[in-house]
Amino acid sequence: MPLPPFLNPAEFSAGTGGKIAADDPRVQPLIDGATAAIRRYCGWHVAPVVAESVTLDGPGGHLLSFPTLRLESITALSECGKVADVADLEWSELGNVRKRRGCWTDRFRGITATIEHGFESVPDVAQIVQQVVANAVSSPLGATSESAGALSVSWATTAPGVSGGLSLLARDFAVLDMYRIRGA
Repeated sequence: MPLPPFLNPAEFSAGTGGKIAADDPRVQPLIDGATAAIRRYCGWHVAPVVAESVTLDGPGGHLLSFPTLRLESITALSECGKVADVADLEWSELGNVRKRRGCWTDRFRGITATIEHGFESVPDVAQIVQQVVANAVSSPLGATSESAGALSVSWATTAPGVSGGLSLLARDFAVLDMYRIRGA
């Protein structure tokens, strides 16, 4: 089942004070693109909380790390095909899991698990999607200004000489870094 975006078209439209309609055909693809870019940058889905099956390479040591920064539960885990007792595991909210006894396998794809993880909501990330999509819709061709006779219109730029497009800014990365898995 596909994950929902961080913001839906109705929420986006409300965020523009109704200046951009929810049914504008540009809105949903831009929301989807911004959401995908953010999830790719963060290295995991971030929100909402989902139950997910994951397959991981065994670390061969004492610590296994799931691709998450908000692990709610481990409902099932097997190592090299052998079902583990999840009661024998210690785990942190940041996705680090330790066996009470022994080490993890070092086999590639040696660990499979079903976990629940993610944040219920991320309003700061939704606001980034709002800003990115609004910039992209405001200048779909990437123009920074347009003139006709005495009339001149300038659009906000997202970077020097750049207007519109799906551009994440330094301020956005500062927020997203709080949700980014190290090494992602």
